[in-house]
Amino acid sequence: LLANASRDDNRDYTANLINSQVVPSYENLSMASVREYRDLMDKHRPSAPVALAGTDYTPLPHSFVSLEGFLNAKLIVEVLRRLGDHPTRAKILDAVNGIHDFDLGMGTPLSFSAQRNQASDAIYYTTVRDGRFVPIRDWKELSK
Repeated sequence: LLANASRDDNRDYTANLINSQVVPSYENLSMASVREYRDLMDKHRPSAPVALAGTDYTPLPHSFVSLEGFLNAKLIVEVLRRLGDHPTRAKILDAVNGIHDFDLGMGTPLSFSAQRNQASDAIYYTTVRDGRFVPIRDWKELSK
């Protein structure tokens, strides 16, 4: 929407825009999880839900929301793996709390415990360059 408004008004509404997310940028190919996510999205090209068929909604090939869902799914698979061949509801909490320094491929290890049910405190900052959300690597560039 900002890109369209920028074109229509001949102004750059994305200049020095800062975006914060709890997942890395889907443009950050230096992260293994982002490369895996993009490879799988490009390979399988999931379609929009049936309820959205016929609307003007067109899903993006990559997004923060779908990357977050992908990372959540990877974490759930790890929990299921730890539950073993005979999972039970009673074992779930122990399986989750047994996750310590687990790397989903984001470079930030995730840990849970009875006192900690938020695996990560990481915040990832991006800005817009050439219509894409890219990681902010040098904050001084934005202070111009």
